[in-house]
Amino acid sequence: MNAIHPAVQWLVSGLLVVFFVLCAAANAHLVIRSMRARPDEQVPSLIPIVGGGLGAIGLYVAPMDEIRAYAWLPPLLDIGCGPYLVLIVIAVLRETIASGSWLTHVPFLRYLAKQVPTTREPFEKEEAIIGCILGTAVGDALGLACEGLSRRRQRRLFPDISGYHLILGKGMTSDDTEHTLMLAQSLIETGGYGTDLVAKKFTRNFAWRLRFWLLGLPAGIGMATLRAIVKLWLGFPGKYSGVWSAGNAPAMRAALTGVCYGQDRDKMSALVRAATRITHTDPKAEAGALAVALAAHLSATRMVPVTPAQYLEELDALPDVHAFGICELVDGVCSSIAAGETGETYAERIGCANGVTGYVNHTVPVALHVWLRHQRDYRAAVTEVIRLGGDTDTAAAIVGALVGAGVGKAGIPPQWLADLWERPRTVAWMEKVGTKLAETCTKRESASAVPLNALALLLRNAVFLVIVLLHGFRRLLPPY
Repeated sequence: MNAIHPAVQWLVSGLLVVFFVLCAAANAHLVIRSMRARPDEQVPSLIPIVGGGLGAIGLYVAPMDEIRAYAWLPPLLDIGCGPYLVLIVIAVLRETIASGSWLTHVPFLRYLAKQVPTTREPFEKEEAIIGCILGTAVGDALGLACEGLSRRRQRRLFPDISGYHLILGKGMTSDDTEHTLMLAQSLIETGGYGTDLVAKKFTRNFAWRLRFWLLGLPAGIGMATLRAIVKLWLGFPGKYSGVWSAGNAPAMRAALTGVCYGQDRDKMSALVRAATRITHTDPKAEAGALAVALAAHLSATRMVPVTPAQYLEELDALPDVHAFGICELVDGVCSSIAAGETGETYAERIGCANGVTGYVNHTVPVALHVWLRHQRDYRAAVTEVIRLGGDTDTAAAIVGALVGAGVGKAGIPPQWLADLWERPRTVAWMEKVGTKLAETCTKRESASAVPLNALALLLRNAVFLVIVLLHGFRRLLPPY
């Protein structure tokens, strides 16, 4: 230090300390502002590391030993430096501990890790619900053109799936999205009921929606769902209308229930059970739907992606899944991911080499496998599950719902939303449904459903049926 003139040292030290004071003051102001901000208000990020670091250097280059002795102080005083680094370390520790590290045995570090919140604030529920609905719709529309094709034929027909292939680069949704939106409307109208009554009220409401949905002449409908709705029209009440089937229809509409009521496991389970048994009575269908609902809840509420081990632990804690083998299937999913297997390799191993089938114990494990590896990458997740072939619209709808709940509308490629050709269920209309559902969930109140033009819906279904038939004829042509 003596080689430099003291005046230069004082000048450099003074400038760095002033910069430190400005950064520290700005960071303190931002913290106070964020505490007072409205939920929807954007607050700038802190200035990380720089202020405290330069302050330490400023004191260290001062020409007096008494001042240099306090060089450690600025990083502690600047909220954007020392405390910021501590939070980062705690977050890393938390993830390390969650993965089963030896740090689990260090009590103090385990305590610190627990201090970092892993759930989001309640005001983000609307974003998660809208993301889940739109994620379902986009995944459904992207997968629809490839439904029923083997992997080989799909790649020959559609070497590029970066956009829609149903008609002129535009996408349309099928029963996967329609069921999700009907379920959303029923949840809106029954949101004010407690756990003891909600299943009964929901069943009655959803049953009527299914009845009238069939009158709308949907182009695609599963056999089990069709038989159940026919029973509803014959006078069977919703609790007796289901048929013995382990199809994936209940799982395709279950994610939204988890986003809305996953924090209340009893209510979530009751609603999933009601929505399942109205069409499918095989317990495996209910267990698969519960697994999807739980995954959607974790996707919507965790600040960081959930690990396979964490998801399995949460699933194992549900009392309604142990007898139906879903935990064993998910354990196999976790082992596959730990071994570094791709979704394609895993699907082949469980008997889906030619495509994912509509059997719930095929669809749900494959969807969870893809979701757990791409929880914050909507494009990668949906593209991968479509490339597995088979029941691509349902598999992509489930994966799209799970990832969409975590990334919101902003995480879905804007072009895919813009090219979604839907009337009268437009993207804007779906967002209205999501907003109203979030309001009823938060306030625990019932409300009237979002209106929908029935005549426009009938016209849309007629056009959709013609498009689906034309697309089917196109499949008869090469390449094979």
